[in-house]
Amino acid sequence: MEKILRYDAPATIFEEALPIGNGSLGAMIYADTELDKITINHDTLWSGKPGHNSNPLAKESFLRAQALVSEGKYHDAQVELEENFTNMWLNSYLVLGELYIKGEASKYENYNRILDLENSIVRATYTQNGIDFEREYFVSYPDNCLMVRIKSSKGASFTLSGSHIGKSHTTAGDTELYFTFEAPTTIGPEYAAKERPVTYDGESVKASALARVKTNGSVDTEGDALYIKDSTELIVYFCAETSFIDVHTMPNKPTFAPCRDRMNALYKKSYEEIKKVHVEDVSALFNRVQTSFGGEVSEKTTDRRLKDGDKDLGMCELLFNFGRYLVIAASRRGSRATNLQGIWNDKFYAPWSSNYTVNINLEMNYWPVLMCNLVDCHEPLVNLIKCVSEKGRVTAKEYYGAPGFVSHHNIDLWANTTPVGNHVVDSSRYAFWNLSSGWLCRHLFEQYEYTVDTEFLRDVAYPIMKESAIFYLYMLKEQNGKYIMTPSTSPENGVIIDGEKVFTLPYATMTQSIIEDLFKNVSRSAKILGIDDDFTREIEQKKDKIGIYKIGSQGQLLEYDKEYEEEDVHHRHVSHLYALYPADLITTSKTSELANACRQTLEIRGDESTGWSMGWKVNLWARLKDGDRAMKLVKTQLTCVEPNNKINYSQGGGTYPNMFDAHPPFQIDGNYGVCAGICQMFLQCENGEIKILPALPSEMKNGYIKGLLAKGNVTVDIEWKNNKLSRLKLVTPIKQTAIIVIEGEAREIELLPNEEYIITAA
Repeated sequence: MEKILRYDAPATIFEEALPIGNGSLGAMIYADTELDKITINHDTLWSGKPGHNSNPLAKESFLRAQALVSEGKYHDAQVELEENFTNMWLNSYLVLGELYIKGEASKYENYNRILDLENSIVRATYTQNGIDFEREYFVSYPDNCLMVRIKSSKGASFTLSGSHIGKSHTTAGDTELYFTFEAPTTIGPEYAAKERPVTYDGESVKASALARVKTNGSVDTEGDALYIKDSTELIVYFCAETSFIDVHTMPNKPTFAPCRDRMNALYKKSYEEIKKVHVEDVSALFNRVQTSFGGEVSEKTTDRRLKDGDKDLGMCELLFNFGRYLVIAASRRGSRATNLQGIWNDKFYAPWSSNYTVNINLEMNYWPVLMCNLVDCHEPLVNLIKCVSEKGRVTAKEYYGAPGFVSHHNIDLWANTTPVGNHVVDSSRYAFWNLSSGWLCRHLFEQYEYTVDTEFLRDVAYPIMKESAIFYLYMLKEQNGKYIMTPSTSPENGVIIDGEKVFTLPYATMTQSIIEDLFKNVSRSAKILGIDDDFTREIEQKKDKIGIYKIGSQGQLLEYDKEYEEEDVHHRHVSHLYALYPADLITTSKTSELANACRQTLEIRGDESTGWSMGWKVNLWARLKDGDRAMKLVKTQLTCVEPNNKINYSQGGGTYPNMFDAHPPFQIDGNYGVCAGICQMFLQCENGEIKILPALPSEMKNGYIKGLLAKGNVTVDIEWKNNKLSRLKLVTPIKQTAIIVIEGEAREIELLPNEEYIITAA
């Protein structure tokens, strides 16, 4: 199994550094021999504080825009929304700081640096001045700390210091460094910094961190640094605490005392003791899935493989396993949900504020989680959705005069759900989009489908799904026997009408698909739970009158209510294909004509795009049962992108030397998207059926994948030879009847609790 990233030189920039994390505490490891930099993040270190971005003009503005659209004045409606409906930017995810370990400035040789995905450890070895060095780095979930160990064959000297961006300070004690940080109350996105200058009011999130050393050498303090001499083993313990409490409460929790207490407890433990527990924790999660795609493990360095264009099966397997690794490192019980960069950000002004973009990106972060048998790692998303459902009630009432709850295209740590845009021209292409609440509910229902946890469905998922559906029920308008939500946009692609760019139209295919999907899942949930009331009867009456799918002159699925001139025919968003994936409203077996229209849409849009967009397309081609085209997209995503210091939003996507997805710049959703897409090649759960090897690429002749989770809480092991299934094993903790599909043939099977059901080739 390909599970190690390899390099023969230290990292010099962020896109070469290696990520480690425990969901809350994240670190990027450079492993430099001269000045080792460790960039550190904490998942609750964001700008801002609890609140609501009120807009007393919003409700009337929406009604005026709705009237203008009904009159065919689409551009006027758009201007109305941008000027009076949009609101201020949301908050930003921030970098805690950097820890520096300064060593010798002389040349090194025999350098090797690896990221061990199975054990979540970065290790570097090298020789310098005749001294052999070994460095190890990991972030422990059980002990909630970052650990660094530097061993050397002879005594060596180091300097430990720190640096920060923003309002912060470092103090040195006898054997430790103490860091303090105060987040800004306001900070604009990097593309709109002048519109929202950095301000502090003392009420935002604060952080304390401690780095304490243990060594067999000597330690001296001078200024804000520690000086370690004659050490053959240097261990650095690091932990951090923020003042964040929850999305409703002012962040005034003490930080220093809890941080100091945790450090005192940690310091009593040996490095090996903490490491042992860490490895047991992460390897148990990582090894739930075992893979062999039929390639050979390469001894070449990972960056060289990328630069040489090695897009073999081994690299595809490494990309898949790296995606699973990132899930485990960035999303754990008790942590926040993963943002645009997971938990790894090195900038004060992060791209797109490194927040939650929920018109695709946050959702894509969680696509592989359930399938890869990491249900525990899904909890942070569920908790965020709970918060969004609470804060979104205020937004629904104030902005639309509607019951239920709603969220738009951005969310932040504080679960703000109001539209952004700040009245900027053309901001309606993203800001006026109110379907994220519906999309997020799909994740709740899917958790039930994968776990068959009726208690979760009854107590958590259904109440939130119901509140979301109540909002959309209120917003629907009847038109020609269908129910539409108007006006609507399709993120983030517009059309050209009379020479003007227009993003606000009578309805959008994606809008209708999300509401249809939500209503059908609400209806299914109600039947499972035995609920029959006025609400469920209204849902049942309308759920089949929502979906509107039209085919255009080129055989493509239309994005809006009719065929317009598109602003960008190759746009990175393929929003109107939501019904194909992540939903299963369109399938090759049940709605073949619409599936073919989706195929034609993908042909017109093209393969090459931003990194996350290609990740989405891997899933879409797999759902079309075209494994070879899906594999082509995987390989396209493995195109090496050389990093630079400039953010280039229009450059083609691919993969950075450290395997991070290049939008560019770095966005983690592409890593998660392609990981999910590779899963879809082997296993699909569609229309109540478990489909085995539905999109196996022809070049993947022999191999196996074991431990995937299918809906129904069925663990699946799949082996194949000569592109045919050779062995299938299914195990479930509950008695059930399942329908499995192999080579297009469906068969009904009975599964008994914890008993293996095995099929082998004749």
